[in-house]
Formats: sequence, structure tokens, C-alpha cells
Amino acid sequence: MPSAGETHNPPLRPSVFLSYASEDRPAASLIRDALAAAGLEVWFDEEVLAGGDAWDRKIRRQIRDCDYFMPVISAQTEGRHEGYFRREWRLAVERTLDMADDHTFLLPVAIDATDQASARVPEKFLAVQWLKLPGGQPTPALEALCSRLIAGEPTEMLGAHRRTRARPRSEGRPQPAPRVSPAFPTEEPGQRVKFWFGVAGWALRSAWVFFQRFPRWFRLIIYVWIAFLALSRGCSRGPRQPEATPTISPETAEKLKAIAGTYQGTSNKGDIAKLGLGIAREFSGDASENAKETSPLLAIPFLAPADSPADAKLADSTFALLYGRISISHQGRVGLSKEPLPSLDVGGAVARGRESHSSYVLYGGIEDRGGARVLTVDVVAVPDGSVVWSKSYPVANADPAAIAPEVESRLPSLDEK
Repeated sequence: MPSAGETHNPPLRPSVFLSYASEDRPAASLIRDALAAAGLEVWFDEEVLAGGDAWDRKIRRQIRDCDYFMPVISAQTEGRHEGYFRREWRLAVERTLDMADDHTFLLPVAIDATDQASARVPEKFLAVQWLKLPGGQPTPALEALCSRLIAGEPTEMLGAHRRTRARPRSEGRPQPAPRVSPAFPTEEPGQRVKFWFGVAGWALRSAWVFFQRFPRWFRLIIYVWIAFLALSRGCSRGPRQPEATPTISPETAEKLKAIAGTYQGTSNKGDIAKLGLGIAREFSGDASENAKETSPLLAIPFLAPADSPADAKLADSTFALLYGRISISHQGRVGLSKEPLPSLDVGGAVARGRESHSSYVLYGGIEDRGGARVLTVDVVAVPDGSVVWSKSYPVANADPAAIAPEVESRLPSLDEK
């Protein structure tokens, strides 16, 4: 019994850092209210902060000190190439490097139909089960999670409890031997070729052992994904799949290179109109055919930083070659936008496509991704804003003459508008 006058400090409530994109604030507010009502302390950006060093330090400190990190994942986070929430995700993943593998820290939440298997999230997010909260509305699963956290069950023991409960069902059954990585082969004199074959086999076996250590549900997702890819390739001969890349004669290729060499659309907007007119005159004899914007496919000039002439040259050359090829192979079905997008945002591309009544939009540009500069090319469907195809090419060794035919081969069928 405590003596008279002895005071007790109330136990600290578990804290949850709620990370979200600004567009998802309404749903995040609902999640915050549910967590707070359950008795958890929620660290939530209540205000529109002005940013700066002080704000950044505050966010870093909260991610470093919180008990749990809850990223809110949605179509909004999928559609954004960059955002401060991605920095928060990276900081949370870096913190897990100092944690035990079975310790619960990441609590991802999906507020729509975003697919966990293909989401643009850190790999660490894929190793845990996501919570589904449509529109941010509380569910019994969220209430159960909050109750478990409030109860003070040691998070690092959750996995051990599962294993303890599973043991009675497996009593009397032979236990599988632990998977051990194979030994690295040794090189013997005069057996160099055999040694390298052994290294290749060792790498494959080690990769398989490593893969088998993932949870069964994660491996099942990989199997389904592989089967889906195989099925997609098997159906690629259908009439609605991307059209085959037509052969461009050497003479035509040289003419396109000459036109691309003079195009400077990133710095001179007048060159954009000249590009369409020049290709129309050279390859169709029509001075206006390719100058229009209304077509099943709208090509938007690539974006590049104004302070890097080399990057601007790469973006201009790639776009000019690509636009020239698709104008020839899809004559009369490719429109040319009058200016680049202000940023590489799928929403802006879709809006531009709707203005021109196009079914698809081809756009791209140079951006920083993971500390490296890449040229990203995207093809999006205007009706639903879905990404039909996307690929990033490292700027260091990007070849416009190789990129253009590859992108052309991935375009959807333009037979129907």
C-alpha cells in the first residue's frame, strides 16, 4: 500500500507518429481522433507549418522518440514522385535498422484500394501486415490494435507469442531443419571454370534460402506477382496490347537526328511548334498535320532544369527523337502540347490531356531520385489517371537513340480514341 502523501505519476501513453500526404489530411484526422480516443498519444501535424530547419528538427526528433510510426498510404502517395512524407518514411526505416527484427514499430495504414504488393513504399513497409481503413474510418481491426498497444504487451514479444501458441499443434510432428546458407566454394588449382560455376550455383542457392526466410504470405504475393507477369506476357499478342515498333529506315533515322539536334524546347518554347511543323513537312508533306493538340495521344515536351545545359540537351534530344518516331508510326494520331508541364506531376499531365480530349498522355523529364539524376518517361491514361507505363533512365549513360524506340514499343494501341 502506498503511504499517505506518496504521489504517483500517470503512466506514459504509447505515442504514435502519424505520417501522411497533405491531400490525405481529412482521412488522417479521422485516424488521429480514433487513436486518441483509444488512449494513445498521437503526434500529428495540426497546423500548416511553414517549414524550415526548426520544423525539420522537430519532425526528426518526434520520429526518433515515438513508440510507433503509422504511415498513411493512398493513391495520393502513389501518384507523387516526391513529398516531405517520403522523408519521414525514410527516417522511420532508418530507425528500424537499430531494432530487433521481431519488434513492432511500423504500422502502415491503407485508406483506399492501394495494392500492398505493388505500392511505391520502402521495402520495410512490405514486410509487415497493413491495416485497411477505407477513407480513414475506424474499424474493429484498428480498435483491436489500439487495445493491444494500450495494454502494454511488449511489442518485441508479439512474434514470440504467436510461436508459443503454434507449438501445441505441431507437437509430435517432425520439425523442419533450419535453412542454412550453403558454404562458399573454394577454388582449386587448375579448376577456375569449375570454381566460377560453383560460385553461380552458390549465389542461386543462397538467394533461395534467403527468400524462404520471408513470411509465407509475402512469398505467396511474390508467386502471384510472377504468375501475373507471365500471364501478361502470354497475352501480349492481343489486339489491345502495345503496338509493335515499326522499322525506321536509316535515312529516316538520320533525318530525325538532324531535327533533334536543332530542337531546344526546354529553353525556347518556339522550338516546340517548329518541331511539329518540321516533322510534318519532312515526312508527310503537310505543314499542319502534326501541329495540332487534339489526338488520341498527347505528347508533352520533356522537362529539364534550366541550370544544366547537358540535362536540357538530353531531355530535348530524347523527346525530339521520340516524338518524331511516334508521329511517323502513328500518323495523325499524335498531338503535340505547346509547352512542358511545370512539374512531373501525374495530375497535371491528366489535366492537360483532358484539355486536348486525348486518351493518353506521354510526358517526362529529368529529376533527382535517391541521390541520382534520372530521365523519367511516363505514359498515363487520361480517363482514370492510371500509369500505363513508366521507366527511369540514369542520366549518366542515357542514350536518346535507344530510349526512343523502347518507349515507342510500350505505347498502347491508338486505334480507338
